[in-house]
Amino acid sequence: MRRVLIAVLVTGCLLTVAGVVVGLRESGEVGAPELELLGGTAPPVAQVSLAAPGTRYHYVANVTGLAGPSRVGFNVLDIGAWEVESLPQGTRGLVWLGQRCPKPIDDRFRTTVRRLAQDPRVLGYYLTDEPYSRTCPGGPRALAGRAAFIRRVTGDRQRSFIALYRDFHAWRPSVTKVSMIGIVGFPCSRSHPSCDLGVIDEHVGKAARAGIPRRMMVPVYQAFGQEKAAYHYYRMPTTRQFRAVLARWARLLPNPPMDYAYGWDHQRNANPTLRDAIGIRTSLSTVFGYASGRSGLRVGG
Repeated sequence: MRRVLIAVLVTGCLLTVAGVVVGLRESGEVGAPELELLGGTAPPVAQVSLAAPGTRYHYVANVTGLAGPSRVGFNVLDIGAWEVESLPQGTRGLVWLGQRCPKPIDDRFRTTVRRLAQDPRVLGYYLTDEPYSRTCPGGPRALAGRAAFIRRVTGDRQRSFIALYRDFHAWRPSVTKVSMIGIVGFPCSRSHPSCDLGVIDEHVGKAARAGIPRRMMVPVYQAFGQEKAAYHYYRMPTTRQFRAVLARWARLLPNPPMDYAYGWDHQRNANPTLRDAIGIRTSLSTVFGYASGRSGLRVGG
């Protein structure tokens, strides 16, 4: 994954966002419906109910230019330890210090965290992405040492984060001591072109039964496909499908500590992505704006 919300909006329906009438219509382009901005005052239309998880922190992965995601409304950005000074105003960084198989804490890790520990622009640290205990049996214990160091040195002001697709029990927070856990369950694929939202239910349920409290779960939104990637299994959701994905996450995790969109820029195994999907970006921007209190959008399920 890294490194390797909303009810149906019928075609032609209009909604008002920040005083501008926005019309969305589906196009034939994969995951990238056309967006029309129309001047003037909105005509009377039926109110469209929007639903999305309610959180103040919106994270996006695989970012090479920080300004674009921040304009959409992402306020937590995927950065390296050297990029803190480049963060746009009003954003924070989730610093990648990850290892696929976490190792015991070392001097380099200690030095980096100590240097950033008092920086308010750093929300926390991304420590591992989809680890697997069968090939990394010492990983959970090593991760606990890293998470404990972060908590101690930062006075619990900065967070530790990991993302899991499986193996939830081995990496549960009572073992790893991490602050937040991303739950990866991507519903849109070649096997499920209409998007199987039950995949989200399944992964959240497995994580909960494995001992991960829902208050620590971070929803990971599928905002990519593999139509142009080296391997094609996942399929980019359309804007309408993406709204349904967000609504399902809102029902299961109404008030997460953060949400996570995967991802922004192209990778070998992720193309197209958010940079190609204006309809999905617009949906997220609307949700993020409302969630921050700029309007009356219903968030939190």
